[in-house]
Amino acid sequence: MVKAGIGGVELSCVYPIAPKQPVAYGSQHFLDLVSYASRAAQARGMRFDMTIGSGWSFGGSHVTSEHAAKRLRFETRVVGPHSQTISLPGRWPGDCLIAAWISDGALGEHSPAFQRLELVGDSVSVPSGGSPRTILVATSGLTGQQLKRASNGAEGPTLDHYSREATMHHLESVGDPFLKAAGGSKNVTAVFCDSLEVYHSDWSPNMVQEFKIRRGYDPVPLLYHLWSPHPSGALFRADYYRTLSEVYEDNFLAVCHTWARQHGTKFRVQNYGQPPARISGFRHADMIEGESWGWLTVPQSRWAASAAHHLGINVVSSETWTWINSPSFKARPLDFKGEAHDHVLCGINHFIGHGWPSSPTNVVSPGWAFYASGAISDRNAWWKDASRPLFSYLHRLSEVMRHGEPVADIGIWMPYEDTYANFTHEEEHNLWRSSSMRLGEVPRLLRQAGYDYDLIDAGLDVAVICQRHKVVVLTGCTRLSKDDLEALANIASQGIKILAVDSDLLPSAIHLSASDLISKLRSIVPPDAHTGHPGIGAVHRRLADGELYFVANTLPTPSSVSLQTRTPHSSWQRWNIHDGLFESGTGPIHSQLAPYEAAIYVTSQKDGNESKGSTQSSGPSIPLERWSLEHPLHDLQEVFAPHQWDDSEDFVGSATYTSTIQLAAPLPSYLYLDTSKLPTPKRSARRDQSFEAHAADPLGVVAAVLINGQEAGTFWDPPYQLEIGRFLQTGANTIAIRVSNTSVPAMRSGDWRKIWEETERAHGRRFIMQEIDYAYEPTRSGLLVIPELRR
Repeated sequence: MVKAGIGGVELSCVYPIAPKQPVAYGSQHFLDLVSYASRAAQARGMRFDMTIGSGWSFGGSHVTSEHAAKRLRFETRVVGPHSQTISLPGRWPGDCLIAAWISDGALGEHSPAFQRLELVGDSVSVPSGGSPRTILVATSGLTGQQLKRASNGAEGPTLDHYSREATMHHLESVGDPFLKAAGGSKNVTAVFCDSLEVYHSDWSPNMVQEFKIRRGYDPVPLLYHLWSPHPSGALFRADYYRTLSEVYEDNFLAVCHTWARQHGTKFRVQNYGQPPARISGFRHADMIEGESWGWLTVPQSRWAASAAHHLGINVVSSETWTWINSPSFKARPLDFKGEAHDHVLCGINHFIGHGWPSSPTNVVSPGWAFYASGAISDRNAWWKDASRPLFSYLHRLSEVMRHGEPVADIGIWMPYEDTYANFTHEEEHNLWRSSSMRLGEVPRLLRQAGYDYDLIDAGLDVAVICQRHKVVVLTGCTRLSKDDLEALANIASQGIKILAVDSDLLPSAIHLSASDLISKLRSIVPPDAHTGHPGIGAVHRRLADGELYFVANTLPTPSSVSLQTRTPHSSWQRWNIHDGLFESGTGPIHSQLAPYEAAIYVTSQKDGNESKGSTQSSGPSIPLERWSLEHPLHDLQEVFAPHQWDDSEDFVGSATYTSTIQLAAPLPSYLYLDTSKLPTPKRSARRDQSFEAHAADPLGVVAAVLINGQEAGTFWDPPYQLEIGRFLQTGANTIAIRVSNTSVPAMRSGDWRKIWEETERAHGRRFIMQEIDYAYEPTRSGLLVIPELRR
């Protein structure tokens, strides 16, 4: 990892990935391994984070029914006119009868007005009345969810995230011994909580008391409103689910944060999912993290970056590459780069890569693989030649995007109140997902028009909102809470314009339709950084002495960009993220970006000198068509480019093309792979969150170039142009191109699949390998174009 330029690790303990019995989770042997890992990281100058527990979302064998996640369940029964007593014993151990109600009419025709019935022990007393009538009964009990992806010995229920006692019990049972084993604050940079996936958890024994304290009335008589989406219950549902958010923040997030600080380390969290976490809940964290990509939508990375920007936390990370070009070993360096750019466009400047599966050298090729992630490890065939260039690139990009302050003119008010009011007990109470869906096309319209935005809510500091944003947009809102109204009134009093899209809320706001939003915005504040291209995104950071713009082509085809900046400039520089070299210019910024290429533009009001970019090829080219091929499975042979070697043999590794050429002065400067004649690959039918770069690929998949025996560089991403002039000489020159494929052909072997089948038989179905059938898609490697030497 260190040799590849990776700066740290996050230790994650998950399910067994081999049939043999693994070390028991939490045993002394296990803790000794944790200790060794932390010391090894410290000795190499690496950051060391650790997840507080196995799998997610917090739980395990130490969690009893008292501390396990709980939910409400509703059951209906239609009865006649006579009075009766109905016995309702719990179906599952630990179930508790909460309340019962009755309504006129049969199910589906019943009145929305329910009357509460008397409970006598585990029975419901039903008075006489009309016929038919519908009885609704609410019980509480365990969700039944077990810890996801649990290690051997960690199996058990998921934690009740609404209970302070449950949270402390988990931290004392798992957090304390693991942190101690890892060397505490001496070795551990941060403890980590992954995304919240506590499905259907909407109850805790303390919920009635918590609700009474926060809302001022008893929720039990009105709980039936959680069963039905009828509008008459909207106010109660908003109160109830808002209370869940608050209780989760106070009894889980804040407790974990305090515990981490008391132990001298930091708390890093992915604060979204279920329980219904709010953006402002990130205030209970030292380090903020998101995940997922999609710069024209509202991924969790945007959710997290918005919180970081408002809370003054400059470094914001993202769980990256979790579902990249599956299955695991199929991901190429270009895929990693393309997805990383998308995260940066969402405000991310720190990549937490998923992941590096622990894999002994003597296991079946290509080694163990996590059920998700891109198998970022030295078991990948391209690792030797491309890992250092890839991670140097990402390191440089992360570093430069931490300078200055992020600029976002627009604050989008999150429609929590509508989301809460429309939740029902059967659905996933995911505040990020449901609220983001209510925003419709507004995020995409803003980004493609040259505006950037942050997501905001009433729990954030109004002064910071007014300092950072010029306009607040309300969209997807038909109702606002008391806190919303108070915060928005304060924002408006500071002169910030509030635009209400397709809503008659807030009389003081400017009301308009989504189709009129951009034209109205332009009359208030011009676009900040407009590329003029729907597939090219930009992020702006304001420096002390200039402006910095990250501009990325998210398309598989070359694209022209004309960067129009609102902040005037006299000169500019375009920085090459690969090597830090730059070109200078004055006046308008026009340039060409290769597929998935990004550049940093830095503008200044100081005068500058214009210079031509040193990477522009010109003059006649020298095609290199004839090569000798050294392939491990074949005899040395003479071939002509374009040339492809067969991946159907399940070969994993490298083959070397060598050519000797006589050169006379002046010498060429660049070795160039022309992709213009290659078709752009079609997108495969992978899951939506799986990122795959679809640019034309002249290789399969990376190539190290040696000129006269010296390492000259690596081809791994567009524009596939390598400066080699300093390695050439007058007369004879030997050019070698060592092409490496991915390790995915080895996943086709019967032995590899056998490992997973035997593992499942030995330990149960704890995971499903992601889209393993895609390992059988045709792959190709070789020199798929004619390399050219150019000046």
